[in-house]
Amino acid sequence: MARLRNRKGTFFFKYFFIFSAVILVSFLILGLSLSIFMLNYFRASLMNDVSGYAENIAATTAGVLGSDLTRTDPKGAAVSLYNAVDVLGKSSGCDVFLCGKDGTVVVCTDAAADMAHFDVDACPRHAGFMLSELYLDRVKRGGLTEISKLNGLYDELNAVALRPITTSDGFVGAAVVASPVSSHFAGPIREVLLMFLLSSGIALLMMTAVVYVTTERIAKPIRDLETATRLYTEGDFSYRVPELDTHDELADLITKFNSMAVSLSELEDSRRNFVANVSHEFKTPMTTIGGFINGILDGTIPAEKQPYYLGIVSSEIKRLSRMVNMMLNISRIETGNVDLKIERCNLTDKLIQTLLGFEQLISGKHIDVEGLDALQPLPVRGDSAMLDQVVYNLVDNAVKFTDEGGRIVVNTAEDKRYAYFSVTNSGKGISEQDLSKIFERFYKVDRSRSTDVKSTGLGLYLVKSIVELHGGTVTAESEPNLFTRFTVRLPK
Repeated sequence: MARLRNRKGTFFFKYFFIFSAVILVSFLILGLSLSIFMLNYFRASLMNDVSGYAENIAATTAGVLGSDLTRTDPKGAAVSLYNAVDVLGKSSGCDVFLCGKDGTVVVCTDAAADMAHFDVDACPRHAGFMLSELYLDRVKRGGLTEISKLNGLYDELNAVALRPITTSDGFVGAAVVASPVSSHFAGPIREVLLMFLLSSGIALLMMTAVVYVTTERIAKPIRDLETATRLYTEGDFSYRVPELDTHDELADLITKFNSMAVSLSELEDSRRNFVANVSHEFKTPMTTIGGFINGILDGTIPAEKQPYYLGIVSSEIKRLSRMVNMMLNISRIETGNVDLKIERCNLTDKLIQTLLGFEQLISGKHIDVEGLDALQPLPVRGDSAMLDQVVYNLVDNAVKFTDEGGRIVVNTAEDKRYAYFSVTNSGKGISEQDLSKIFERFYKVDRSRSTDVKSTGLGLYLVKSIVELHGGTVTAESEPNLFTRFTVRLPK
């Protein structure tokens, strides 16, 4: 049990780590993508804002400088500019200042806030600052918007917009608006990070529950399969894996596994029966042979009766030889080591000769053989010895299971491609359940009569194997308590 729990834990953690890695990587990619998207969005938004503010203050300044107020009331015009810069700086939160045509700062938000003095030189930020010739040249050509520290004016990156101030006298200065990038980006990025962490945590919790349930649903059937496999290796085929009510691959696997277990159980039963039957089949003739030989050697059997008993010994030896040949043929067919000796032969002759070989048994059971007078030559190409085995096994079966005073009917037929022959016998017949299994290896229909009817359960299996080896088919049909018929079809 501890070993199973450890395996269950391993199975769970393996899936947990896989799903965790997938979720974390997915969220990381999503977070990075969202962060990049938001950064680009806020950057573009910030650049548009400072550009709009710069254009607005440039237009306002140009309007004031180009008005009559500049000539009639210079101080009032200056107050208007300082007010415009102050209002824009406070409402937007940006650093706003105006430069003259030489690049020196004339008005700024810090100085505009002190309406009593208007002294830019007193501003610690803008005092002594001057736009470079490069910036002035670009402003004269229409202005620019960028992210920079504006020639070291700022300690951190700012979104900076510079626009020209133009009056009827031409270029008179530049309007500059700057806003720190971090103040706009830090908040959204922090929110994205918090959303990422929160979403990841919730997803991991949900995933843990789902993985636990899922792995348990998968692990339990696997543990059952492991138990079944262990029992099967020990020879116990009685255990069955509980079926699942799902319709997935695992449910199909368990269904097929149980079907395999049934087949293995039947095969094991057949193997045990086969060993018992073969042991019995070999023991009986060997005991008979040994008893009669010993009787002849020690004089128990008189000389005048010895030929009779030697005939029985010869018959038993032939019987043993047939069983050995049957098992050797099956072994060669199953391993693919069959070397067919193809020749032209007549199935009708084989039927007649085989029935003549069973004449004594047929007469002893008062069986009528019908159809011999209507048989026509039936030539085929195949391995003559193997086809002899097919005919012999079918006739042997018919004689064994024909009731006392019953009948055996043989028929032959042919068409352009195939030759057919059938052997029909009256008697108890075969049930529908047994009929589907009679060609299986080691299968015996009448187990209750196994001591009376000599059979190893290999005869019909060998018939089917040989016929299929020749490219033909063999079928069986039966009506209980009426008849049983075996039909063989072989290519001509």
